[in-house]
Amino acid sequence: MAKFLFKSEGTSYRVPGLPYFKDAQKIRSVVLDDVPTENELTHYVCQGNEGVIVNPWTKHVIKGFRTYVPTTFRKATKDLDKSRARDLFGSMDYKVDDSTKVLLQLHTELDSKAATLDAAIVNMRRDGETVVHKAHLAHRLYLIGRLYGHLQEREYPFDFGNLRDPNQWDEALTRLKLLFIDFMREVPVGGRDYDIHWKKPELSETEIRSRFPYMDWLEKKLGDNLQGVLIYGSAARTEDPDLFSDFDNWVKVRDVRKAHEVLKGTCPVVLEGKVIETRDPNYDKIPGAKPIGIHITPDDDLYEIKHTRFLPDSREFLLHTQVLMGEFPFPLVEQDEIIERGLGQAHVKLKATASSLTWAYFTPEKLIGKPALFEFIVKNMRFFLQHSLNAIDEPNFRDKQMLDSILRSKNFVIPKYTEDFDQIKESLLYATVATFQLQKELMEQHTPNFDFMRDAKIYKPSDDIDELIHLLPGM
Repeated sequence: MAKFLFKSEGTSYRVPGLPYFKDAQKIRSVVLDDVPTENELTHYVCQGNEGVIVNPWTKHVIKGFRTYVPTTFRKATKDLDKSRARDLFGSMDYKVDDSTKVLLQLHTELDSKAATLDAAIVNMRRDGETVVHKAHLAHRLYLIGRLYGHLQEREYPFDFGNLRDPNQWDEALTRLKLLFIDFMREVPVGGRDYDIHWKKPELSETEIRSRFPYMDWLEKKLGDNLQGVLIYGSAARTEDPDLFSDFDNWVKVRDVRKAHEVLKGTCPVVLEGKVIETRDPNYDKIPGAKPIGIHITPDDDLYEIKHTRFLPDSREFLLHTQVLMGEFPFPLVEQDEIIERGLGQAHVKLKATASSLTWAYFTPEKLIGKPALFEFIVKNMRFFLQHSLNAIDEPNFRDKQMLDSILRSKNFVIPKYTEDFDQIKESLLYATVATFQLQKELMEQHTPNFDFMRDAKIYKPSDDIDELIHLLPGM
């Protein structure tokens, strides 16, 4: 039985000018001494409501956040005195200061969040609440960056237009994308310099056009703006269409805004060897269709090198991707950095999984017709397992089948999407508990190593540091 240890509660920070769809909510972090059962987790989740979001964590998860998501650690423990914190989590590791940990968190969140903006535009995966949430996220990351001197000062808050007007959502998302790109260019990295491998097409032009028929479509849509295409995921590794569900791509362009203008709302799929612009947000339900995932990147070497370096495993990405057009730079990152970046990404995903639990538990209808969003939440089990094994065993490529086999040996399975409300709720509870258990088992065997972040240059920290510290616990 998981025992209650402590809780912290605060009001969710509201960015001036953003038209939130709900009143200010209270965020309550509840910390347990061990991994709860699904019934125990339900007990705590059901203490929340529309005005109170409950985030149940375990002691082991909070300890992991102290290293990899320090702003969440601070929020969850803000009402805990120092002696009690030492009793629960041990003495703080002063070899790695908070500024360095926050810098890794910024790298992780900037890398993981930017791609969702393109999907919202190209595939119409957005509504007013989603757009406001993404704008809130941009403000939040800026405040964190300013607090520790990782981003330069800007006029705050940012103006993304009238977010109540659906006709302005795409423009707002493009502005957000451009801001994220500026953040990525600007954020410091550690002092290491890595050799760069420029990856070029290895397949013949005939094979590229045969396996990836959307190349002609991209060239016609984007014209001279198109500078490169790289495919990743299962479709890059196999020709068997039964072994992959979609085509995931980086699409490099000279002008991000122009690319958004011509691609917005197209919802493209490959069906029977041809590209169809479905113009339908439910495009992924078309029988036999393979959606075309598009993550826009600017034609900027500095951005591309940082973007690739911040991936959870840049070496495996280099080995298991295909360049279809142009060339892409890959810094040859050392394994100690790859391990820590993978664990950072895993903890950010764990936070997203558990933080979405209250929302999804009380409104499971919002996941109906959105299998990709459902899978994003529950597949964190697989993601966390992969990067934990990299840390405690050795860095290695493990495909979905291998990871699922390891999960089964631990009596875990990835839940399948259904359109049954009760099944959705049960699946989310199950996935959260399973990920908590994996985090406890695997992280106890790993000692963090942040040598790769040494000598990272910083900008002048904010003059309003006291005000930003006041805001930080509510973010």
